[in-house]
Amino acid sequence: MFWRFGFHTASPIDGLLEKDNLTLFELLEEEDLLQECKAQNSKLIDFLCKPEILSQLLSLITAEIADDSKKFKFPFLASEILCCEIFRICDAVISNTALLTSFWGYLDQKELNPLIASYFTKVNSVFLQKKTADMVTFIKAQPNIVKKLLNHVSTSAIADLLLKLITVEELAEGVGIVDWLSSEGLIPLLISQLDPTLDTEVHNTASQTILDIIAVSYQNIAPPDQMAPPDALMNMPVGGNKLVQELKSYKIQLQLVNYMLQPDAPSATNTLINGINIIIELIRRYCSDIEQAEYLHHQYQVAVQQNQLQHGLPPPSPEKLVILATDLNDLLRVIALRLGDFAVLLSSPRSPLPVVEGKPPPLGNERLKTCELFAEVLHLQYLFTSSPLFERLIGSVEDGEGSAGSDPATPKANKNGTLEQKKTTVAEELVTVTQKFVTAGIMPICLDLFFNFPWNNFLHSVVYDMVAKVFNTYSFTSTVTMTRDYDTAEVPRGVWIVEERMRQAKEGVKQLVLATFIDGQLTSRITDAQRLNDYEVEQPKGVRLGYMGHLTYIADEVVKLVEKCLEDFGDDLKACTNTEDWNEYVSGVLRETKERDRQPLGGVRPHGTQQMGLQPGLAVGGNLVLDEADTGVRGVVISDENRTQEDGEARGEVYVSDGDVASDQFARYLVQQIVNDVPDRFLSGEGDDEEVDRAWMGEFASKDNEFDNFGISQTAQLNLPRTSSDDSEPDPFDTAELTKNLPSDNPASQIQGWADFSVFSSGGSVNNNNTVEDDGSPPMDEVYLPASPGKPKST
Repeated sequence: MFWRFGFHTASPIDGLLEKDNLTLFELLEEEDLLQECKAQNSKLIDFLCKPEILSQLLSLITAEIADDSKKFKFPFLASEILCCEIFRICDAVISNTALLTSFWGYLDQKELNPLIASYFTKVNSVFLQKKTADMVTFIKAQPNIVKKLLNHVSTSAIADLLLKLITVEELAEGVGIVDWLSSEGLIPLLISQLDPTLDTEVHNTASQTILDIIAVSYQNIAPPDQMAPPDALMNMPVGGNKLVQELKSYKIQLQLVNYMLQPDAPSATNTLINGINIIIELIRRYCSDIEQAEYLHHQYQVAVQQNQLQHGLPPPSPEKLVILATDLNDLLRVIALRLGDFAVLLSSPRSPLPVVEGKPPPLGNERLKTCELFAEVLHLQYLFTSSPLFERLIGSVEDGEGSAGSDPATPKANKNGTLEQKKTTVAEELVTVTQKFVTAGIMPICLDLFFNFPWNNFLHSVVYDMVAKVFNTYSFTSTVTMTRDYDTAEVPRGVWIVEERMRQAKEGVKQLVLATFIDGQLTSRITDAQRLNDYEVEQPKGVRLGYMGHLTYIADEVVKLVEKCLEDFGDDLKACTNTEDWNEYVSGVLRETKERDRQPLGGVRPHGTQQMGLQPGLAVGGNLVLDEADTGVRGVVISDENRTQEDGEARGEVYVSDGDVASDQFARYLVQQIVNDVPDRFLSGEGDDEEVDRAWMGEFASKDNEFDNFGISQTAQLNLPRTSSDDSEPDPFDTAELTKNLPSDNPASQIQGWADFSVFSSGGSVNNNNTVEDDGSPPMDEVYLPASPGKPKST
């Protein structure tokens, strides 16, 4: 910077600062004000640090200015001055509690200007960054500050400030801010704003704030598609911070679900949609925790197999496993408690839907979101049940006491003699939810929606995911071998509990599969839908029904389940899958559809060379011919006319390429241009050698004339003097230069003077008498250029 070395010109501000009774407004009119602030002008900083000037700066940010020419300029300049990160200014403001209290009084206003609110948040963010401990202490001392923030949380800048406070927990000076926010009732206050009697805008703002809090609380956890390094995974929190744990609690979740399912509230549908978004986000974050624990477990097993435990990572700690085993039990318990009410919404939605005459009513967001909630629960069940950590998750919450055969959920007497209910696990709650799914008929109702709305692909994708997860969960549980006899009292309690949980999960999912086939009549509806689709296609301007793609996927899942687990279901499933319609569909339409879907989109590349009647692998008359264009190009062959070719082993071939690149049109063009030049420039041995050499050698044209004048014979011994006028440079055509490094016993080292290189093009060699003999070797123009690293070369 020029001002560091005294090369800058004097600023008008320096003259202003010498003026008596200088006002802040006069200073704000100067164009160089911000530049001088960033240049750390000491006189200017001394002026700005005066208490009355700081008070005016803070007031300019939050006050409404009547003058239109200054209402935008002055607040902007004031915020920029305070955000220049000048330590003296920050310290002067924060140390003056009265100034800061007056500044935060801006939140007492009923409505906030979004632009002014953004300046307010920007300045306080800088203060939090520079003086974290002092700012946290000040904020905690303000009465009802959390309620004031939530009153204006619909303003995005204030919501950002709230999230900034949560992230301060990561700093050493900000530890405890999350606990303080929890004690101030942040989560209950946000949930209360989802009351269905309130406006939908309030719902959307509160829901988005809760989702942001969840994201900030898990910000140290890598997303599933971007796994963090193993050493970073060791220190990652599980289950989120205290705010998220409070959000997952039974009390909060019950309040949220009750809001979502109120029957007569004016904005109940909007509350339902926002509440489901919150629940789905919590489930997905939990699934991410499970996947990361599985990754650590896998890395540990690899280290054990490679005997590298000293360099490897330890498996997930028992504390983390306990958290994972019980993290979502309260949320799942609430869902199971009100699952029947959710199912009623699928048949009788509360929101009024616009109906077009002659058309059925639309699906609506209410029913679609409810199906998404069910699909997410089934996905969680599949992930938890099929996890390689299932045994450790179940065993982590058991203390090993009790005998085999006792129910771990049975209440136990404590020291006072009263019964206390043991905390349930995610596995137990998933079994309960599965039973509720069967009782409420969730799968048949969702299949009804699938076939009743043939053009709603959002719904089709969700229902297909539900069916696939149910079938895949049972396929996995059917492969688990139960090695213990449940009637034996000698088995260890831990083993008994793990296998009991797996058996319960298997039985619950089995009933869900049977409900899908029997109550949902899945196979018969698939065949009926296929016939309906065929009818629609045959009509004038007919098109395929919108669900046919997902219907094929569902049918494929049915086939895989039947092939693997048919015997487990007995006659119940055979009655659904051993019908004439279904067998005809599987062997006919489904097989043809799958074969068609395997074909490349747009068909295969046409054989242009075969249409011309040319043999692949040959180049005739300078035209390239590609070999096996569709299944992988074997090579591009350059060959003289009238020469025989045999699979790349005959003489006279030049392999230029051996790969799919030759099938590209531009690559063909480039190879063709190279091919057209190669025989003429480098491989030609007869006819117009002299003309090519003159054009190629350029500066050696005079030597070509001497060759012509002397009439060099192919068999004559040559010993001509050098004609170059510059003896200091070696002549590249002088055999003395070419053979000086050869051993003395090499016949070629005996050649003197100039050599006729054309003799080599006819396949000759030099004998001991310095004469050329024809040894039958191929001419120089018959050279193999390798088509691949493994291609044989000949010279």
